[in-house]
Amino acid sequence: MQEPEIARWTLIRDTLIFQFKLALDAVRDLILSPVSIVCSLIDIFKNHSLSQSYFQKLMVFGHQTDKWLNLFGSPSKPTNNLEPLKGQPVKPDANVDQLFARVEILLKEQHGKGGLTASAKNTIDRYLNKIVENKNKNKGDDLDS
Repeated sequence: MQEPEIARWTLIRDTLIFQFKLALDAVRDLILSPVSIVCSLIDIFKNHSLSQSYFQKLMVFGHQTDKWLNLFGSPSKPTNNLEPLKGQPVKPDANVDQLFARVEILLKEQHGKGGLTASAKNTIDRYLNKIVENKNKNKGDDLDS
């Protein structure tokens, strides 16, 4: 039994979302690194207890941002059925995947109306198809040699 192929646009979307999440994670890490040192120094000099510890509070915040980013969660899962999200307000505890689902709804609505996203998608599809055709043609040429 052959594995099902992943849809081109699903893979493109998932890759873009993952790259954005990686960038957010990197920025967060760059900010949290010096902040954690400062928090630790304050805790040391003020002899804070565990409940007063700025460092421990930063760890809780870091854990919350991990859950919010859901870095290695599959972006395809929450966006398979976008209908329940239409017209619903964004919840305060929404994570990155839910925010991207909202963006996807807007893009799909624009695409359905034949807006900019529809023409852009068609143009990108044409170019990607040409690349695949040229690749397949070159494979055939290599086999003939």
